Amino acid sequence: MRPAFDRAFLVEDLARGCEGPPVLVTGPPGCGKTTLLHATAAALAAEGWRPVYLDLLAAATSPERFVLSVLAALPDGLDGRAATRAREAGQLARAGRGEGARAVQALLAALAALDSAASRPVVLLVDEATEIRSLAYFAGLRDVDGPFGAALSARPRGTVLATAFPGVAQRLWPQMTPMPLPPLSASELQAEARRRGLRADGALLAAASFGSPRYARVLFDGLENGTALAAAWTEEMGLGGRLEQACRHTYEVLLLRSRGYGMSKAVLAAVAAEEGLNLTALVGRLGRTPGAIRDYLGWLLAVDALRVTRKRYHYVDGLLRHWVRLHARGVRATDEEIADCAREVLETAAPALPAEPSFAPPSRHQGLMEID
Repeated sequence: MRPAFDRAFLVEDLARGCEGPPVLVTGPPGCGKTTLLHATAAALAAEGWRPVYLDLLAAATSPERFVLSVLAALPDGLDGRAATRAREAGQLARAGRGEGARAVQALLAALAALDSAASRPVVLLVDEATEIRSLAYFAGLRDVDGPFGAALSARPRGTVLATAFPGVAQRLWPQMTPMPLPPLSASELQAEARRRGLRADGALLAAASFGSPRYARVLFDGLENGTALAAAWTEEMGLGGRLEQACRHTYEVLLLRSRGYGMSKAVLAAVAAEEGLNLTALVGRLGRTPGAIRDYLGWLLAVDALRVTRKRYHYVDGLLRHWVRLHARGVRATDEEIADCAREVLETAAPALPAEPSFAPPSRHQGLMEID
């Protein structure tokens, strides 16, 4: 199936990056990371590489399952140390839970030594790589993210990791080269509208979708059904709509990965109500000590729910901010409130960009800064 958006320049950049040390593809949920991995795999396969795609969200459930899942994905034709350690890993994984840690260690040794299979270079594409930390709860694997990163970094070429949590990944593996995915530009969205035979303003589409491929696909479906952009946004942001459901899922995932569940919701609500607040302003609105609010902000920055610029806090996912304003307040949003929000979002549209998009990736995560 053809990807919804033609982002060949990203595939080319990532394919070139595979000639060197590991690349870390980052971006919020729905920005196109998995799509990019599969498109790059296809492009490299056409050039003679042997792609191996691994989804750690599904595979990293137990040491034994992780090892057997990775081994099942590896191609035939391994040789040398990679083949020897892969066989050892399989034997240990099938021996039972008592050998789980040793099986993982043998597998990581195999990956570090893996360069080619049947005379074809192997590229590893590891989706949601931070899920390797799920294995840290098992005996002997408390710090498994360290050996995992070291094994992949030992590969001189052909390693790509992807994650929706760049703050976490860059703390775990600072040696890896980050590749933040830029949002869809107005000119990219304009080109997609033309491809679909639609008359639509790329700048308005960029504002409504916040440049997210996931959100833009939903809005394009509405436009193809003859619905105006503001009406499509309003409908899909209503309770049970596809935009609303996508944002709800992201919100729940971010809170579960963060700490301070209840108070973190209050912090997110305060920033949603007024972006750009600093610590002092948030302390006044939330009625907690500066130290406590600093902790909650740090936890939300760590999972890339928020970003900080000049000591002021903003959402990473702009649409999620509007979802929190509408749907995370304990009462149901009215149709009028959602329609008003749609108008507010579209009023932020920038003038249409030139035909050639700018590919400079934005800096989304700047870590926790000193706040006062």
